[in-house]
Amino acid sequence: MSIVNDLIAASETLPRSGRISDERYDQKLKDHVTRLRQLLSNNELNHVAHDESLLDQFDPSKDSITYLFLLQLQIHNLRETTSETFPAALLPLGKLWSRSAHYLEIFNPVQVRYAGHEWRQLIELVVQAAQADSKPLLAARLVKGAMLRLDPSCAVFTSTHLLLVQLCLAAKAYTCALPVLEKPIYHIPILPSRSPFRSLQSLCAEYESSVAFVNDTTGLSSTLNSQDYLQYFLYGGMIYMALKKWDEALNYLGTAISMPTKGPISMVAVEAYKKFILVGLLDKGKTCSLPNSTATQVVKTLQSLVKPYLDLAKAFEQGDRIRLEAEIDAAQGIWSADKNTGLVFQVLNAFCKHSLVKIKKVVASLSVAELTAPISPFQGNLSGITESQIASLIMAGDLDATLAHSQLHSSSSILRFKAESLPLLFHENEAHADLQTQGKLMEGLFGSMEQANHRLGLSDEFIDNTVNRQQWPSAGGMKSEMGGATGLEMEEDIMGDLS
Repeated sequence: MSIVNDLIAASETLPRSGRISDERYDQKLKDHVTRLRQLLSNNELNHVAHDESLLDQFDPSKDSITYLFLLQLQIHNLRETTSETFPAALLPLGKLWSRSAHYLEIFNPVQVRYAGHEWRQLIELVVQAAQADSKPLLAARLVKGAMLRLDPSCAVFTSTHLLLVQLCLAAKAYTCALPVLEKPIYHIPILPSRSPFRSLQSLCAEYESSVAFVNDTTGLSSTLNSQDYLQYFLYGGMIYMALKKWDEALNYLGTAISMPTKGPISMVAVEAYKKFILVGLLDKGKTCSLPNSTATQVVKTLQSLVKPYLDLAKAFEQGDRIRLEAEIDAAQGIWSADKNTGLVFQVLNAFCKHSLVKIKKVVASLSVAELTAPISPFQGNLSGITESQIASLIMAGDLDATLAHSQLHSSSSILRFKAESLPLLFHENEAHADLQTQGKLMEGLFGSMEQANHRLGLSDEFIDNTVNRQQWPSAGGMKSEMGGATGLEMEEDIMGDLS
């Protein structure tokens, strides 16, 4: 137990960040990690690997490095002893799982920078154990919290980013990924020699960007390639699609499509483009333009690879429902193989919505029978739409309208579109009460004006008497008073001067 006592003493004497200079704190943490790795490699801690109470002697929030190494030791020993990849203690709610989960919630983010490999291995172990027990949601929450704790900005793309979106898709816990997806990515892990902070070698220092400590040497991310980056944005787009956040989905899918590549186009980009087309139809009612950064040759190649999707989009944009349904039926095997069947049928419903929105600009109301009548002027757009489909669109909030039965159309309901130009109309009772209030205010105002007129001597009687008694001077008198000069003569003089 002398080694354990030494570790306890070393943890107690290890200074906390802020009490000493960054350089000294950095060196002490490096020395501590080096010693722990030597102890593990020499099997000098194996005699305490079975002691479950060992971890209780360390605080994971203060002794994060020591606790992490000892936790890894116990996990490794348990696997060797049981010859199982995931013994019960490692599965969700098991003893070591609970300790791992607790650690990921409260670890010291500065200390973990010095044990990045071990921290990432623990993350991956938690994910694999949760997947083995069919509980990806538990791991998704832990991974999200650990990422934000290590780097609140999440500005450097890591392998943990990809793990998170995969877990959230598997668990259908789409909102769980949003705190990370909503943070823009500015960097990928690079060598310290290429870092803008290479002159500052202390991992414990405070930096403006996490790229200073999330790099190729700290081990906080496994080795990445372009496929990992593309997959993250494809999966992120799919999460936004599930949440019906169409603008965000288009942004993420567009990033996966437009990323420059040296070799042939990635199939991940092709899959992203297929979904990009469908999302554009769902949200905008048309095929959206790709990001300007997408190379022309890439666009041509993509279009040649997704022809069924472009044919579907063309039928949608032309307002041809019959052709749209034919395109959907003809390529059912393609939609199924691409796992886009659900999206394609949503596109069919979106066709109804966008067509009705166009009709809304022309008429205020009409019967459902008129929409589907053979001689209906809207047949090209709305043939085949049923009343139940319209009702579903209204209940989902996709169409601002109402359905009502009418005596004149007993066999068909009336579709009434709500006027968008009158958003502030009052209800009848509110309008009547408002008019009464305004009337009383006007009566009070007129009464006050009458009293003011009397006080100022401006009553009707006063004005009439004043007018009757007024003595206006004659024209001759006015002329004599002005010295014989009239306004007309002055006007003539002015004109004369101008000539």
